[in-house]
Amino acid sequence: MWWNLLNGPLYRGDAQRSRQRLGFMLGSLDIPMGASDIFTKNCDWLYFAQRTGRAGQEWAENYRCHLPKLEVGKRALELMRRGQIERGGELLQEFIGLVGTACNEPSSIKAVLGRYTHGIQGYYFYCRGEFASAKEAMWLAHENVARALSTADWLRLLAVHCQEFRLHMARISRNQNRLPEMQAYIGEARAMMSDGLPLCETEDGRKILWSGFKPFFDTLQPLTPEETREANTLLDPNEREYLFNQFVRNMLSSRARIKYA
Repeated sequence: MWWNLLNGPLYRGDAQRSRQRLGFMLGSLDIPMGASDIFTKNCDWLYFAQRTGRAGQEWAENYRCHLPKLEVGKRALELMRRGQIERGGELLQEFIGLVGTACNEPSSIKAVLGRYTHGIQGYYFYCRGEFASAKEAMWLAHENVARALSTADWLRLLAVHCQEFRLHMARISRNQNRLPEMQAYIGEARAMMSDGLPLCETEDGRKILWSGFKPFFDTLQPLTPEETREANTLLDPNEREYLFNQFVRNMLSSRARIKYA
């Protein structure tokens, strides 16, 4: 089954490199939640947004004003991961209320906050076995990413999260023993890497494709060696195939509680 789903052999590679880069390629999958700056240090989309120019820098500065709110969401997620589901749910409601106070912010800021709100909600529903609601939350997170990109193209790397949401839905389907549905989600996530399926579609009808990452990085040239390594995680076919295969293999080999949001 793994061979068919992965469409080829697993590459050998350095495990530490895989852990470091998998989170970048797949948005925020399996990122350790210990760092206090989880939504900045571990989210390269924000770093590269700043690199695009003044508009991206000003956006990032505005976004950082909401880090105290996001910290509440992070704490809610940590509680759920430790099995304190109801306490985590209470903190999640506090987080949702705090995010609601950002009603006067630009739509792209609100959309990114919404992406994390629905991501954490999805995990809460998953932990409670409310799988339909968990999947709905993933679709809402997806829609928020598309909304953010509708007016803020400097957030282009955030589109990788849309592939992440498909893989989360695959994991949920796996736990529901809906294997054909799980395979379909994995297939959609794979198709995104070859433009067989757009990552998302903006409100004005623009299809955000994986191939769009190269011109995005081209506008940031010259890249530092570290930036080049990060970019190749998305641009190098062998690298992204390796990381994708490794994630899917781990997903299929374990029924451990998923770590998403």
